[in-house]
Formats: sequence, C-alpha cells, structure tokens
Amino acid sequence: MQVLDCLNQVADFHRTFQHPILETPQIPSKQRCNLRVALIAEELRELEEAIESKDIVGVADALADIQYVLSGAVLEFGLGEKFRELFDEVQRSNMSKACATLAEAEETMKHYAEKGTESYYKEIEGKFLVYRTSDDKTLKNINYSPADLEGILNVKAE
Repeated sequence: MQVLDCLNQVADFHRTFQHPILETPQIPSKQRCNLRVALIAEELRELEEAIESKDIVGVADALADIQYVLSGAVLEFGLGEKFRELFDEVQRSNMSKACATLAEAEETMKHYAEKGTESYYKEIEGKFLVYRTSDDKTLKNINYSPADLEGILNVKAE
C-alpha cells in the first residue's frame, strides 16, 4: 500500500481556504463542532447510498471525502501534531485483542463462557482470534489493553 499523508494535504487546504488549524488539543466552538459532525454525516450518507446502489465509484468518492473531512476535524480539534501517536496507540490496543498463544485463546474462551457467551477460535498468521459463536464478532483477549489516549494528550477526560 502507498503511504497516505492526509493531514498535511488537508492542512494545505485549510491554510489556503483559511479554515481553522488549532495548535493544541481543544474543543472548537459549537458552530464549528456542528459543522464537522454535519460534514462527516453527509459523507457517511453518501457512502450508504453508494453501497445501496452498488456504485464502487461512489463508494470510493465517499470514502475519500470521509477521510478528507475527518482529517479536517483532526486539525480543527488541535490533534494534528499528536494524531500519529494517538492512531498508533489505538492500533496497539486493537492488536492486543488477538491472543498470542493457544493457551491465551482457551483462557479467553473460558472467560466468555463464564459470562454465558459461546465462542471459538481461529489461528491466523500465528495469532489466535476468538469469535462469538452467535455472530462471528471478534472478542477481546483476556489480556486486552485499552488505548491510553489521555496519557498522550496529557489531559484528563471530563
């Protein structure tokens, strides 16, 4: 895959069109927040319509637009400088859902069974993934580690 530099490209757009780029993490004005949510919602609706119509060009357009407005939101919420670190932390956390060993997978399945949830595992590329039997949803490993975004932002959640 090619490396995508969304934040810097969208930052160029924001500077050109004089849209906000905040330097520190913060919540913008209610009006700007509402705009950001509306832009993302509009593009999500376009994605739903393109999928319904089986229009792959429309899907590509909607996904690119979602990425664009999402990148703009990252910049406008002052998260641009920390976003790579935030994303990497979410990736680390998501990957911790996988079990490293068969024993860990079996313990994870036992944990969910005690809560009344049937599960099974699959070994994929050396990792053991545990799935809920009823709908094949991936379940979190018993040693799952949630993302520590507060630590990166150095702020307390309200």
